[in-house]
Amino acid sequence: MRTKYKKTDIFSTLLVVTFLLASQLLNLFYPQKVSALDFTNRSILVSSAVPLASVSHNFSFTYISTSSVGSIVFEYCENSPVETLPCSAPAGLDVSSAALSSQSGNIGFTVDAGNTTANKIVLTRPTVAGIATASTYNFSSIINPSTSGVTEFVRLSTRASTDGSGADVDSGSVAFATISPFNIATFVPPFLRLCVGVTVAVDCSTASGNSVNFGDFSVTQAKTTQSQLAAGTNSITGYNIFALGTTMTSGNNFIPALASPTLSQPGTSQFGINLKANSNPLVGQEPTGSGSGAPSTGYNTVNLFKFSPGDQIANSTQPSDFNLMTVSYLGNISSGQAAGIYSTTFTYLATADF
Repeated sequence: MRTKYKKTDIFSTLLVVTFLLASQLLNLFYPQKVSALDFTNRSILVSSAVPLASVSHNFSFTYISTSSVGSIVFEYCENSPVETLPCSAPAGLDVSSAALSSQSGNIGFTVDAGNTTANKIVLTRPTVAGIATASTYNFSSIINPSTSGVTEFVRLSTRASTDGSGADVDSGSVAFATISPFNIATFVPPFLRLCVGVTVAVDCSTASGNSVNFGDFSVTQAKTTQSQLAAGTNSITGYNIFALGTTMTSGNNFIPALASPTLSQPGTSQFGINLKANSNPLVGQEPTGSGSGAPSTGYNTVNLFKFSPGDQIANSTQPSDFNLMTVSYLGNISSGQAAGIYSTTFTYLATADF
């Protein structure tokens, strides 16, 4: 019986030894893999998404490891963000002339021109311990990929070496895309509108009447009548409105036009106009509408009338919505004014620069 127990104890011991040896063999054939730590808070900001544009690419990420870092690799790949897979360079991309315009956090880097390629930027510095902190690296003079609407990946990694070789310390990836610009175009035609009539709508949608009548002149009472005009433009310099015509005539006889702004004087032969609401005589209205048009100097004073053929009577100095203005006509005669039927024809002309 003792011998039996002893054999059992020996057998148990052999089983334990065999198991321990097997465990060691597993470790030999299947060693544990040591992986780089992942950057956190990774981002890329591209100054323009237009294909083939010369742009800046600004990277931001947080280091996790405090292991020694002598270089950083920014590898642009079209096919995958995974570093263990082959990298296909994006068509048209060129980072070979990239300049490091600023850096923060883990600093002291310069561009390693010898190891930087068309799709890979390598930053180098003397190898020192990394700092577990947020860091930024901003590059200029990068040419965007040529293909629109394709996601591009940038594989990020730090290395202990100073030339971008060797195993990763920290790693990660970001992505961006280039998009062709979407253009919207239109043409705004030049616009100048003038309408004249006995009555007109402020927007020139209607205009009616093309003649007015003073009635019979009197040496004791001023005679008046009125018409309307409206105008608007999109010219950046606005518009000018001119009154073309003559004073009132009857054969060789005429009523003298007022050469300067003058009050109405019944008993004195006078002909003139203005564009105001007058009280002496009672005629006219103030301009209306949402535009910037207004009566011009000489025709913009209440109760003062004037007319010189070809004068500018109204204007705007900027693009203007419609304004409606009332032209008041004044007629007076002296006792010596020759009898007859007096008339005149006015032509109103609007001009604008485009």
